[in-house]
Amino acid sequence: MKAIVKTRMAPGAELLDLEIPEPKADEVLVKVQATSICGTDVHIYNWDSAAQVYIRRVPQIQGHEFAGEVVEVGKKVKKFKVGDYVSAETHFFCGKCVQCKNGQKHICETEKGRIFGLSCDGCFAEYVVVPEKILWRNNPGLPPEIATLQEPLGNAVYCALGDYDKDLNGKAVLILGDGPIAMLASGVCKAEGACSVVVVGRHRRRLEISQEMGADIVINEREEDVVEYLSRENPRRGFDVVLEMAGSKTARELAIELVRDGGRISLFGIDTDPLTIENCGRYVRSAKKILPITGRLIWRSWNQAKKLLESGRLDITPVITHKFPLEEFEKGFKAMTERPKVSGKVILYP
Repeated sequence: MKAIVKTRMAPGAELLDLEIPEPKADEVLVKVQATSICGTDVHIYNWDSAAQVYIRRVPQIQGHEFAGEVVEVGKKVKKFKVGDYVSAETHFFCGKCVQCKNGQKHICETEKGRIFGLSCDGCFAEYVVVPEKILWRNNPGLPPEIATLQEPLGNAVYCALGDYDKDLNGKAVLILGDGPIAMLASGVCKAEGACSVVVVGRHRRRLEISQEMGADIVINEREEDVVEYLSRENPRRGFDVVLEMAGSKTARELAIELVRDGGRISLFGIDTDPLTIENCGRYVRSAKKILPITGRLIWRSWNQAKKLLESGRLDITPVITHKFPLEEFEKGFKAMTERPKVSGKVILYP
């Protein structure tokens, strides 16, 4: 089979011919129909400082977002069969630790740090082996290019809905950031009934896609003073929900400033700067809630995404901006990294 392999701890990857892997007793073999490039994959491809946190060995097949058909099952597999149309969760979990028993499988204590496609070979290939435990059965009517995006869509769902708010109906939402997950979150928030969705970013095409996804107002921070613009155009006393998806100290500070008292901030963006609360007493009295977001709630976020897609209230096709055959993976990574940023999600077809 053909596979995109990280062969060196250095920038780049190679398209290699490898043997089709054999599933273990608790695994299935999947023929990949579509796979998509994540921002994490870009870090690994570029081999920047963030990548070195994820990849501990080479060679390794990249990729963790996919959709495909089961073509072989291990002897201990019970819930899936040949012919099933599947995708997968990426966080491994034991099901027995305190976190797993309390609805927090995504931060499993036993398996913490093990992620499909990062801690093991991934899905940028014609075939991939996947443990039964993390498999997700797709709706048969879901096109592969949409099915492969359920994993990142789960990020957006968890970020938008959080642990506190089951319903965004009638709420004002601010999204800081214009990356692919932020674009998806724009659609999720509108589909869940938000009365207003405002997106702040710095890339014109990505902001346009956020509008196509349902954002009511988009603000290019390179062209507008965000606080001044919002005080003029959106006179509400703060936002009910703020999704910090930019991953910067400035965005976090803006989130804390612009969320209303008693409102909720979802922190999804990642950077290495400290999280600082200037006046802890005043912050405590404000009752502003901060929720760190990592991964998805297994399997709650998946089921929420499924319902949104099947309801017809959420169409995520505008987020798909590029499609390439697997052999042209370098074009896919170039699309993800070129400036100004114009890409949403990039699909690769084996």
